[in-house]
Amino acid sequence: MNLTRRVKWLIGSAALIAAWAAFGPKDPDAVGPARASPVSRAQPTRPSGAATEVPVAQSLLLLAHRVADQTAAGSLFAAHSWYVPPPPPPAPVVTAPAVPPKPVAPPLPFAYMGSYTPSGSPAVFFLTNGEKVYDLHLGDTIDNTYTLDAFNNGQLVFTYKPLNQQQQLSTGGAP
Repeated sequence: MNLTRRVKWLIGSAALIAAWAAFGPKDPDAVGPARASPVSRAQPTRPSGAATEVPVAQSLLLLAHRVADQTAAGSLFAAHSWYVPPPPPPAPVVTAPAVPPKPVAPPLPFAYMGSYTPSGSPAVFFLTNGEKVYDLHLGDTIDNTYTLDAFNNGQLVFTYKPLNQQQQLSTGGAP
């Protein structure tokens, strides 16, 4: 292994620094491992006229009583999250259920064609529905759906049987 002069100088310097750090003189203000020692909370007595420097570890111990809550000191570096939960969804709007409209009878599919009143007999009314022609007397039923109930003031009155609703058909005059 061939080492250059520069590499040898760097290795030697590093070894000297490591040896000095491990075995060199100790600084009285250096922080070392904590030792159990009775430390009063009062100011240490100092000789008058002497240097008033207090070691760092001792001054930290003097300040330790200032922490109000020991658990608060541990939370200085606790993990915190910036996550903010989303707001709850808005409450659903409660509406009254829509009441379905009341069923209505369909419009009359008939057209008035005419009427005939033979002497002494009830009137006969002729109605058309497309190509069908109906001859009806009062009380007759058409296709089990419509019943001819009455004839009043030029109006034929029908009852739509599924819904029991009355409808009127204009005849244009009296028979």
